[in-house]
Amino acid sequence: MELQELSDRIAIRDLADRYAVSVTCRDWAGVAACFHGDATWAVPGVGLAFEGREQIAAGIRGAVEPNAFHMLMPHAFVIDTLSAERATARSVLHEVFQRPGGSEGAKVLGVYTDVIARRGGLWLFEDRCFAIYLMDASGLPGQVMVDYSALATAR
Repeated sequence: MELQELSDRIAIRDLADRYAVSVTCRDWAGVAACFHGDATWAVPGVGLAFEGREQIAAGIRGAVEPNAFHMLMPHAFVIDTLSAERATARSVLHEVFQRPGGSEGAKVLGVYTDVIARRGGLWLFEDRCFAIYLMDASGLPGQVMVDYSALATAR
């Protein structure tokens, strides 16, 4: 493997990890920074679809912020194709969230299918589509221990 290919693979994986941490920590500027200006993002299984960096960040924010707790946990990540300016990838994601009050929540397992493009030297998402494989909406018991407002001031 050439050094440039290795560098590109690391940058692409870092992008996926930055996205997961940004959503989990409610860093909406960080979420927006993961996408090209004309990118698309969708979760067809629940009817969510957004186009454009700012609309994607706002749409994800609207889906996440009503929750008392929300966490993304990426697992396996595979780059299927890679050229100098474009890559396709798939990754397994475990998502959990709890609604205010603690009686409602869900566990979600699925696969992201991504198109990642290098423009202006930066690898960013051009298209992200999440296919839900399993959703358990029976609740997510537990005490929420995170203070999201403290995370925002720590940035």
